[in-house]
Amino acid sequence: MSFQKTFVLSLLGVLAVSSASKAQEANPEVIYKIHDVTPVKEDNKIVSCDFGITLYNRAPQMVSNLSLNFSWLDEVVDNQIKAEKQEKVVDEAGNVAGYNGQSKTEEFTPKKISVDVSIPPLAASKQISIKANIKTDRCFLLLQKPVLSIRSCRYGSGQSEETMGTCNSLFNYISPDQGDYYTDFKDISYDQEKEEQETQAQKEKEELENIYENALNSVRRISDTLNSMQ
Repeated sequence: MSFQKTFVLSLLGVLAVSSASKAQEANPEVIYKIHDVTPVKEDNKIVSCDFGITLYNRAPQMVSNLSLNFSWLDEVVDNQIKAEKQEKVVDEAGNVAGYNGQSKTEEFTPKKISVDVSIPPLAASKQISIKANIKTDRCFLLLQKPVLSIRSCRYGSGQSEETMGTCNSLFNYISPDQGDYYTDFKDISYDQEKEEQETQAQKEKEELENIYENALNSVRRISDTLNSMQ
């Protein structure tokens, strides 16, 4: 009876792990955030904005060949353009002959700003932070949720349309208003982690070289001692 109970509980545990794994496979996700927005000035005028993009791959497979476009809509400018285009045109008799259909604001101020960014391959459960720059004086727009367009993307190692199509729903923006912004991203960036790993590897290499050099010195001393005894 005890064996049967243990077997059933073990089987349920395996099924639970299997179900969780399948759920993760069915709902892959790469979360990302925009941060450290900094205006860049020339002659006291803002000419561009530096900012950071951090992505954390919570999907079970690698994401590679990744090129993304981030864009932000300036709703104030957009509304102004719409209002100017909808201005009524009145003829000599005072009758409405139509609408303006043009906007002077649109000629000098684009309603949308955007930037293309290439992302290095991102393995499962890994995070990467990159720096980017966008040519605009409206850095405040970057504090809003961007519209993300995928230029190219490969999920996993497959080449099929189904695999490629996974990228369309793969990315999830995390805003500063969400708890995940502060809890789900690692404190250390992927680049920093890589740098620390390389530093540690270099340190271990130097330690091994020291051990090897000390061993050679010991062999030399023994050899010298033996030679002096002949």
